[in-house]
Amino acid sequence: MNIITVPARLVGVLRSGLHSEIGNAAKAIAQVAGRAGREQHPESYRETLERLDRTRALLDLIGWSATGPAVAVRVELPAHRETMLDGLAVAMVIGDGDLEEAARVDAERAARGEAPIREATTQRVLALCEFRAAVEAYADDPREPQQ
Repeated sequence: MNIITVPARLVGVLRSGLHSEIGNAAKAIAQVAGRAGREQHPESYRETLERLDRTRALLDLIGWSATGPAVAVRVELPAHRETMLDGLAVAMVIGDGDLEEAARVDAERAARGEAPIREATTQRVLALCEFRAAVEAYADDPREPQQ
């Protein structure tokens, strides 16, 4: 069985990306629901509903919300690889935005007498990139992952 461990510090980031994926699936379902002839073609919902089900299954595994201190989660890649990559892609977009705003955020924090977070943000995004690369590598070569 090919299992990868989602590091504790990335579980919340992945979770956030998966919640965004639920929103994307809801939008796609709404588009199908708005089409003429939807009653005659219920199969039009199939792909989006399957994607939604896969996202829900991964959230069931990692937890829908943080209920305490973050802990690493073991995930079977053959079953969850594509969904994990979808969630990580969203997390990367968010992380890129966080990096773009890091200097401004740190200036605001400094004005309030708070410590900067740019380095922590950079480390989180780097860890996310490395983890995504490990998941993608499995997608290319489904032997035992290196995580």
